[in-house]
Amino acid sequence: MGESLAMARREIAAFFSSLGYVLLLAIFVAVVVFHFFWIESFFARNIADVRPMFEWVALLMILLSASLTMRSWSEERRSGTIELLLTSAVSAWRLVLGKYLAVMGIILVALSLTLPIPVMVAFTGDLDPGPVAAGYAGLILLASAYVSIGLFVSSKTDNQIVSLIGSVTLSGLLYFLGSDSFTGYFGYKTVEWFGYFSSSVHLESMIRGVIDSGDLLFFIVVTLLFLLLNWLSLHALRQAGEPSAAHGGRQMLVAILVVLLLILNLTVSRNSLPRLDLTENSRYTLSETTRSTLASLDQPLLLRGYFSERTHPMLNALVPRIQDLLEEYRIAGEGRVRVEIVDPQKAPDMEQEAAEKYGIESTAFQTADRYQASLVSSWFDLLVQYGDQFQTLNYADLIEIKTRGETDLEVRLRNPEYDLTAAIRKVLFAQRTHENLFDSIPGKIRFRAFISDESLLPEKLVALKKDLETLLATLEENAGGKFEALIEDPQQGDGTMVGEIREKYGFRPMVVALDKPEEFFFYMLMENDRRVVPVPLPDSLDIQGLQRALSTGLRN
Repeated sequence: MGESLAMARREIAAFFSSLGYVLLLAIFVAVVVFHFFWIESFFARNIADVRPMFEWVALLMILLSASLTMRSWSEERRSGTIELLLTSAVSAWRLVLGKYLAVMGIILVALSLTLPIPVMVAFTGDLDPGPVAAGYAGLILLASAYVSIGLFVSSKTDNQIVSLIGSVTLSGLLYFLGSDSFTGYFGYKTVEWFGYFSSSVHLESMIRGVIDSGDLLFFIVVTLLFLLLNWLSLHALRQAGEPSAAHGGRQMLVAILVVLLLILNLTVSRNSLPRLDLTENSRYTLSETTRSTLASLDQPLLLRGYFSERTHPMLNALVPRIQDLLEEYRIAGEGRVRVEIVDPQKAPDMEQEAAEKYGIESTAFQTADRYQASLVSSWFDLLVQYGDQFQTLNYADLIEIKTRGETDLEVRLRNPEYDLTAAIRKVLFAQRTHENLFDSIPGKIRFRAFISDESLLPEKLVALKKDLETLLATLEENAGGKFEALIEDPQQGDGTMVGEIREKYGFRPMVVALDKPEEFFFYMLMENDRRVVPVPLPDSLDIQGLQRALSTGLRN
């Protein structure tokens, strides 16, 4: 390791003694600052985050890493000093590691020069430090992968320009493999496979503030893979001085390692492993209820966000958070969830479809600045579609407004995961009941529930009652007139219903516990002209169990 560090120090000293490379760092920082503040219009976005900087740096990293590595081995080969290195007592692997550490050290300096940007953003707004830390970690891993690619390409040629072009091509291919401009030509399943081998796809989660085991392994695998190829390339340069059998053995060993690394990367990427959510309040850690709901999907679920580029300034900051949440649903869906983000103002056909098919229309928001007041027609809507069923959520369903003074308003997301998962449950239940139940029911079914007032119910049953009301509303909407629901409170009024349901159905009052004698009712049944079927309370006391109980009652 000492030889590698000594070589790295020599390379770094040579770098900073060159005015051209120092200017390269200055240009890199200047371009990042210009793009963040002018191109992305930071002060006009009204969002305290540095994601646009990370996205732009990730693209610039292709050029930066290729520029820093193009001379690493090419110059050694051109000048003939590579023979001295290969015949020295230092092993080839230590030489490769030394070059790698040198370039990574320079890139760390380049990234550190961008730190004043998030510091400034933190002073101007409420910046979440978690995504910043995860974003920088992702950029370092991305740079590591690109540096290993650049070193390998540089070891194959003595021409620095060829090395630069080759590094940019390979790194660019790895990056754009998951971009929309490339994946738009392929089907959804093919796009999913491309994502497993795309550096941009694996970087997305980290920029959001979530560190995934699969993403970490991807960058580690790519780095080790090309460092191994670099090591093998150096051995090929002194092939004449070694027995061919020994050289062939090394090639076989590297080939086996490459295959094992690729298999490991693909296996981890396709399975859900631990993820570290660094965001404030772990906003992108989906609940177990949401995950179990997505796991029960048996056909593709479409989540489409309708967001216009020009909207109310207070909604601007909420759009990225919803988009990130939708991306978490896509990841958790493991191929069963498709996410689309649409700007109807830029796609007239989508605007027409949204209005005619889903009833989604733009909303007029009043905006004002120091010069004028105006109305802005914009979209802030979500579509949840499963089979033939769909639900829509507009801005009124997703946000809440709090007043902190006579003129000071706070606009924030209410509970987007709860609202989105509830909509998914509705369309899931509606599709299944529509497909499997009501098509085969000849007559009309009436659902009756005898449930006490919420003040008398245990806490879990209060939540279950709300879930029941949601499911019953969905059933009535999709039953084509074949289903009617009625919820009654037996203890209301003079209480005569208590005796009636006891005599007719055998329903007796319940108690929470022996030491809590307060009585309540929570009974359900299905009935038609021929029979009455009781619907038992699910043991789990959750909406999934309630769905199964209602479905069983309808079938019986």
